[in-house]
Amino acid sequence: MMNRLAMLFLSLALVFSASSCASLGRLNPAYDSFDRGLALFNQGRFAAAVPYFEDATHENPEYAQAYFYLGRAYISQSKWRAAIQPLRAAFRLSPREAQQEIMDLILDATFAAALNDFGLGEERTPPPARPMELL
Repeated sequence: MMNRLAMLFLSLALVFSASSCASLGRLNPAYDSFDRGLALFNQGRFAAAVPYFEDATHENPEYAQAYFYLGRAYISQSKWRAAIQPLRAAFRLSPREAQQEIMDLILDATFAAALNDFGLGEERTPPPARPMELL
């Protein structure tokens, strides 16, 4: 009987320790803010997503994906100039394999902002949103 209780206790301890170790990376409040913002972003509610992405970047200044989606949310609202700074931060913090796509967005935003500022051409509209899997 004592052996069974000891084995049960040991099994439960292992299960709880494994589950708590797996969730340690998600205890940062930045992840909660980012997840809320991403849900809104995926619904096409870009303006509503911006404050959550901003919160995530304040809660974790090294969170590249939050900066990336903050920039994309601004681009989706044609707020080209506002998109440049978070995209630059995302570029700086991202792994090399993600940097080319981020650089393309930075160039697009800079070019569209310049065209809009000088009144050249029609008002630039954002490209269709596509999921980013590299970050």
